[in-house]
Amino acid sequence: MTATATATAAPSAADAVRTGSLELARLLGQLERPDLVGRVTAAAARLQRPSTIVAVVGEFKQGKSSLVNGLLGQPVCPVDDDLATSAITLVRHGEQPGAVVRRNGSDGDKGGPIPIDTLHDWVSERGNAGNHKGVERVEITAPSAILAQGLVLVDTPGMGGLGAGHAAATLAFLPFADGLILVSDASSELSAPEIDFLRRAVELCPTVMFAQTKIDLYPEWERIVNLNRGHLERAGVRIPIVAVSSHLRSVALARKDRSLNEASRFPELIAHLGNEVVTPAKESAAARSAHDVQGVVRLVRSGLEQERQLLDDPSAIAGAVAAIEQANARIEHLRGPGARWSVLVNDRISDLTTSVTHALRSGMRDISREMDERVEVLKKGDEWDEVTRHLQTRVADEVTRAFVAVEQGDRSIRAEAVELLAEEQLDLGSSRATAGRRIDVTSMWREKSLDGDERGLKANLKTGLTGARGAQGGVMMFGMMGSFLPGAAAVMIASNPVLLGAGALFGGMQIIEDRKRKVAQRRQSARQQVRQFIDDVQFEVTNELSGLIRQAHREIRDGLTTRLAELQRTYMSAAQRAQADAKQTQEQQAGRKAALDQQLAALTKIAQVVEGGAR
Repeated sequence: MTATATATAAPSAADAVRTGSLELARLLGQLERPDLVGRVTAAAARLQRPSTIVAVVGEFKQGKSSLVNGLLGQPVCPVDDDLATSAITLVRHGEQPGAVVRRNGSDGDKGGPIPIDTLHDWVSERGNAGNHKGVERVEITAPSAILAQGLVLVDTPGMGGLGAGHAAATLAFLPFADGLILVSDASSELSAPEIDFLRRAVELCPTVMFAQTKIDLYPEWERIVNLNRGHLERAGVRIPIVAVSSHLRSVALARKDRSLNEASRFPELIAHLGNEVVTPAKESAAARSAHDVQGVVRLVRSGLEQERQLLDDPSAIAGAVAAIEQANARIEHLRGPGARWSVLVNDRISDLTTSVTHALRSGMRDISREMDERVEVLKKGDEWDEVTRHLQTRVADEVTRAFVAVEQGDRSIRAEAVELLAEEQLDLGSSRATAGRRIDVTSMWREKSLDGDERGLKANLKTGLTGARGAQGGVMMFGMMGSFLPGAAAVMIASNPVLLGAGALFGGMQIIEDRKRKVAQRRQSARQQVRQFIDDVQFEVTNELSGLIRQAHREIRDGLTTRLAELQRTYMSAAQRAQADAKQTQEQQAGRKAALDQQLAALTKIAQVVEGGAR
């Protein structure tokens, strides 16, 4: 038994667009348009295996890795009761099993291929506790039917309460993913942080699903599923819920038992993935490729139709050539730096950079002020953990907003530029930011103890010594006072109860002052750590955002310049052919008409095939 295939309708659409692309590429070769062949070939290549990224997230020990293995139909990710995923693991299709570690080690080691049976040494808490090996991610290739469609599964580290920085980093990743599966076992209902995470996730990711795992271990799993369904409905989160058993799936595959496989309920999960994630992604890829192919068809058809019309009316050749030359001059101006679209793109990119940077700084400033208020009421060291979790979550939220703003700005600028050039009928495809832009702000957090090394017995001993010194000082002071007072008063002060009481009073006062000093030190240390963290994040994220905006700028500029060059070449070719046709004999012109009719018919057929596949 193998993993169930997930898409049926999408391949037919992709095949239609691919067929039309290949036919068009052959025709463009005959027309001597290598500039357009590359564009069409790229559109066809996009259909081969479009990446569909699905992140699998959840708290520790909820069965994420087992779920991934169940989807693949083979044990790829390490699974054990004592193992917990510590590094991001990407699983994609490959003819042979393999694994590559991507590191960011302080020793300059960037990683490389590793034996597949040593994965647990790199991706588990036992083998890589706290990710001390500096693993950025591990990329696994596996021969799997479900992966062969372009699906990429991302097994993420456990998120510890879903309020910490790992959860926020995952949210920052979601605008670049096609789907998300939140995993939680059937031992208990969804927690408030999990529900809040899902509520935020559906705003950032096209498709979100909830998988209730380990139903074979908990007889009351159906009641838990119903309770969770009610929680999500009340929270306004309407997503598919699937209860599965990875253990039953594993046994079913080993025994090739279809009924046991149905009992694992994995076919239902795979169907959801296919219908709501993989198929839409493939359809989107097919639509983008069809759009590119149709744009090339329109461009080539316009030149051929114009030549065909001139052959029917040779007297119009002179006027047509003059008009083509004027159009060519206009295109030449549009390719220059002073063109309106170029100025518009430069201005909008500058505005986008300013607005995103200002919004990020403003958000970080608000976080800094909020943290100052929380630190002002901080008294005990154990309160610091909750403050740091809140801090990392808030910072990661701001980072997410910044990256989403850049993606939205990119789309808006493209649309404006294309609209400004609407008269030229240029086609500029939309871009999509990649998951490589993901930034885990938790990696920048450098937490230090607010009490230094003073813990446990050492801290208690120091407090005791502080009290003793205060008591000793009180006794000595009252003893000295007795030498300056009358005899009766001196005797009373020198009595043991009075001296002991004075010592206790001064000792207590000394301890109180010492505690106040420690609280002040804790708060000062907390402020320093908060400011350092915010400064580090702002520095790294600003640099990454600048790179992303520069990349968007280059893609828009180069994309439109290339489209204008293609249009200019089309005009020049039309003018040259018109002039050459005018010098031909009637017999030669008749042959040229027949060739043009054949080429136009081929273009019509290609357009129909591609349009049918894009629907």
